[in-house]
Amino acid sequence: MHRATQRLLGLGSTQQQIRVLLGSTAAPKIVAVTKALCNAHVVAMKAESGVREQPVGLEETLAGARSRLRALCEQDTANIQLAIAIENGIVRIHQAEEHAECWIDVAVIVVRDLQSGAESIATSCGVQLPTTMVGEWAEAGAEGTVGEYLAAESGCDKQDPHTFLTRGSMPRCALLESAVRLAYATLPPRVQGSDGSA
Repeated sequence: MHRATQRLLGLGSTQQQIRVLLGSTAAPKIVAVTKALCNAHVVAMKAESGVREQPVGLEETLAGARSRLRALCEQDTANIQLAIAIENGIVRIHQAEEHAECWIDVAVIVVRDLQSGAESIATSCGVQLPTTMVGEWAEAGAEGTVGEYLAAESGCDKQDPHTFLTRGSMPRCALLESAVRLAYATLPPRVQGSDGSA
């Protein structure tokens, strides 16, 4: 385990492993969290987002992540250091009138230190979506996710259209891994007591 990781979590032994409660059972999210936190032990569970299946805008996407986090914190978190919630949404980029409408897919990550209560938020890099595809999804009733709609049209993985959209250069798990690492890195460190306890 990296020393910075150890200090942040207040773990004294290099043999200890970070235990993380993740509000999803989706494979890309599990892989991303495991890699981002030095092969952490991830306990994955389903957690309701409380928002539409396809969140639109950063506010709804963040609300979904926070709802998942609240559900996690209601569980038995003994011997678990972190709770992490991840929610993907689509965000419209406002451009000058002469430019075409632009949409990106972005993930919002919320990390909570279950001992100190400290939280941090980060986003993934945004991946541009085909504007026509978003428009067709909306006109068809906005059912399901844009990823599912794209998968039906292209044959790509509905949970990872990012690989298809980036021609294989940026899989979803890679995007999420960097975002989880960023959220974790900005989590306020625990204050050590005079006896060395966190």
